[in-house]
Amino acid sequence: MTRTTMTTRTDVTMPVALAAGLPILLLRLGTVYLRLKAKRRSAVRAFRRELVRGGMDRDAAERLAAEFASYGRLRTYLKGADGLRFLSFAR
Repeated sequence: MTRTTMTTRTDVTMPVALAAGLPILLLRLGTVYLRLKAKRRSAVRAFRRELVRGGMDRDAAERLAAEFASYGRLRTYLKGADGLRFLSFAR
């Protein structure tokens, strides 16, 4: 009597499993990104408001707040990455 074993074809099931989980991963990443962007925006507003409240003129506060806002931008970090030069905004 010979024993036969069933083999699983991991070469086919692995891409299918990855493709099934990809939309959920993208949805979670998108949610985290939007939440981060909203928190950054409110932090920049609070920073600008406190600068003006502390006695700085509005123009200088705007420039400083714009510089502060640029540190939280994803594009700022992607521009510095060497492997992402093919992106249109990473020139």
